[in-house]
Amino acid sequence: MTLMMLLLPVLCQVQADEPIKTFRFQDPVTGETLTCDKCQPGTFMAAPCTATTPTDCAPCSSQHFTARWNYLSRCLYCNNFCSDNQEVEVECSALNNRVCRCKEGFFSKNDFCIRHSECEPGFGVQINGTRKTDTVCEMCPYGYFSSSSSALDPCVEHTECKNGTVVLLPGSLYSDSVCGTCEELARGGDSLRNFISGFFAMYRMLFRYSVGYFFICSFPLRPPWVHRAPEEQLWKLPQLLKDAQLNTMATRLQKTLTEIKEQNPGCSLRSERLGIMG
Repeated sequence: MTLMMLLLPVLCQVQADEPIKTFRFQDPVTGETLTCDKCQPGTFMAAPCTATTPTDCAPCSSQHFTARWNYLSRCLYCNNFCSDNQEVEVECSALNNRVCRCKEGFFSKNDFCIRHSECEPGFGVQINGTRKTDTVCEMCPYGYFSSSSSALDPCVEHTECKNGTVVLLPGSLYSDSVCGTCEELARGGDSLRNFISGFFAMYRMLFRYSVGYFFICSFPLRPPWVHRAPEEQLWKLPQLLKDAQLNTMATRLQKTLTEIKEQNPGCSLRSERLGIMG
């Protein structure tokens, strides 16, 4: 008895889930109430049963379906069409309507597929977005950075300077550490360009050179001008910033370059070449 009591809810659930495969039908000729068989999924009722014949079922035609035991007079049309930001998860068949899902990079919200949010510079992806949830961003912790807007990239750890190099510019939320030596910086080339680019990134600024002046713009980092400008213009950058009345940035750059030289007394980084006024 105890076992039966325990199994009773399970047995009831099985019975509740079992489809009802018959229906009551009144014969229009005789007026008799008949118990007819329903049609199985993938078919529809072409004609009900009579006192002498069973229910006549016919298969669904292309782009039509029935998903349950039924006595419908025709199959249902596959009316679910995927939008631009969706893709087909399950194609239409005789047994089911078409099922759509959001494409990769989108998630479902209020019956719309919306592109995953991008984490802004200084923030990284904590939890990747799915087809049902948006991206979860987090501010980069100390020692980590993010220099671009991305729906995929987490914060990245600052580079550790090795092999005789030192930190020329400390990393920030928005930029990596710039490693090198005073001598490499004095030789110019990529070391100088990476240093200047890293300096702007550290202060969350992008400068664009246009008709001899600098204009403060928004992100992203690594301004194209830094990589195109003649090297002599890069050496004159502190003075060029002053000429453009960007005195705060000019002072910061002068101070940074002066500190590098003072920490390396034997370095050939000459203040007059840098446009640093004594």
